[in-house]
Amino acid sequence: MATTPKKEGTDSSVLQDKPDPAAAKAGDHDRIVMASRRADGSMDQVAPEFIGDKDVAIAAAKEQLAQQAASAVDVAARGVSSTPEGEGSSEPDPDVAALKDAQDKAISAAESQAEREVRDLHQGLGD
Repeated sequence: MATTPKKEGTDSSVLQDKPDPAAAKAGDHDRIVMASRRADGSMDQVAPEFIGDKDVAIAAAKEQLAQQAASAVDVAARGVSSTPEGEGSSEPDPDVAALKDAQDKAISAAESQAEREVRDLHQGLGD
């Protein structure tokens, strides 16, 4: 197996011996279009900075947090994440309306959180 000899004075590693002054001052951060979320809904990035179109980032964050919040309400109310096949009835469940109201409130709060996060952390054009 032939290999290319390593050139003298070069380092093939990705780590820097001495970081750029701006990077050393500010530290590392994640540039994102859409956040990864922990189970509690908080962002799972290092000092996130939203990039790209601000309206698209807001819409994505709203949808993401709304679905997570609605699911959390359902799990809290029912104690399960899904209904097993074959269970349930065609009759309206009297608790569904209350559950739907709770989900709607959670979705509204999640959408507000999404807008705040993106507006506070967005660094792109169109501010």
